[in-house]
Amino acid sequence: MTTHNPPINPRDETFFVFALSPFYYAIPAHLVQEVVYLPELTLLATVSADVVGVFDLRGSLIPVLDVRPRFRQACPPYQASDSIVLLTLDGQVFGLIINDVYDVCTADTVQDNNLLYAASINSELPEPLLIGSMTKDEKVITVLNAAALLQQAFFTAPTEAIERQDFYSRAQPNDHAVFALRAEKLKWREQRDDASGYLALAVVVLNGEFFGVDLLAVREFANIGGIVPIPCTPAYVLGCINLRGNVITLIDMRHIIHLPPQPVQADSKAVVINGNDDFAVALLVDNVPEVIYADPAAITPLPSAVASVSGDYLTGEMPYQDKLLTLLDLKLILAKGELVIDDEV
Repeated sequence: MTTHNPPINPRDETFFVFALSPFYYAIPAHLVQEVVYLPELTLLATVSADVVGVFDLRGSLIPVLDVRPRFRQACPPYQASDSIVLLTLDGQVFGLIINDVYDVCTADTVQDNNLLYAASINSELPEPLLIGSMTKDEKVITVLNAAALLQQAFFTAPTEAIERQDFYSRAQPNDHAVFALRAEKLKWREQRDDASGYLALAVVVLNGEFFGVDLLAVREFANIGGIVPIPCTPAYVLGCINLRGNVITLIDMRHIIHLPPQPVQADSKAVVINGNDDFAVALLVDNVPEVIYADPAAITPLPSAVASVSGDYLTGEMPYQDKLLTLLDLKLILAKGELVIDDEV
C-alpha cells in the first residue's frame, strides 16, 4: 500500500469549517474567496465525476464539487438554503457545495489523524484528500486537502464518460426558480477589483428579517451552548456563554430594536462583537447566511416611522435579494451603555 505524507502541517493553518449533511469539514481559511448561495449548475460532459456542475461567475465558468459521492455518502436534494464556498488555489477558482458555514477555527485545535492518511479514499487519488481532523464543541471535523480538491475540480473526463443526472433532477422542485435567478445574478454581478470603497457586511437574520453588521465590528461567529442567567439584568441580557474558556455576555437585540422576542434555538448563532476585552459581548441571531460587499451609494435613510423608534441603532437600509437589509450599529450599543447591569436586587 502506498503511503502519503501529509501535504501540509495542519497546525500551521487557520481553517474555515462548514457543515455538509451530516458531517463537518474544514479547508484552509486563506483560500476562501467568498460564499454565495447555491445557483443553478450546468453539467459539462468533460468534467470530473466529482464535479456536479459549473456556473458563470462574471464570465468565468466555475466548477463546483460535492464531496459526498466521493465519500460514498447519500446526497439529499439540493435546497435554496445551500451555498457554495469559492476557493482560490494556484490561480484557479472552484467551489464546494456546503449546507452551512460553521466556524473559523484556530490552528491549535487541529490534530493529525493517521487513520485518515491510510483511508482507502486517499489511495484512489494522486494526492490524499483527507489530511487530519479536529474536535470542536464535541464535533469531529475532517480536514480536506485543497490541492486534491483542485485536481478533481479541473480533471478532464474522457469523452465516453457515463451520463449523469442534471442539476434539477437533484434539486427541490419548488426551488428551481430561485436557483435560476441566482445564476443570472452571479453571471452579471460587477467585478470589484478595488473593494476599498465598499462595506463588508455580515448578513444576519432576526425574526425572518435581514440585518447587516459591519464585519470590522465582528470578532467571530459561534454556536451557542449552555446559557448561564445573570441576575438583576435587563430583559435583553440573556446570560453568559462559555466560548473556549472566555465568558461572553449574550444579548438579544430584538428587545432593543422592538422586534418580538424569540426563544433560543438549537441552531441559533452568536455574533461576538469587537469591543472591550474586559466585557465581551455577543449578539443572538437566528442565522448568518453570508458576507457581502455593499456599495454605500445603495444605502438609503430609514423611513421616518422606523427611525423614530429604533433609528439610534439602525443606520440605513439597502436592497437585498427580494427584500430589504437594514444596517445595524453594534458599536453604538456598547458606546451608549445599553448593557449596564442593574445593581438593585
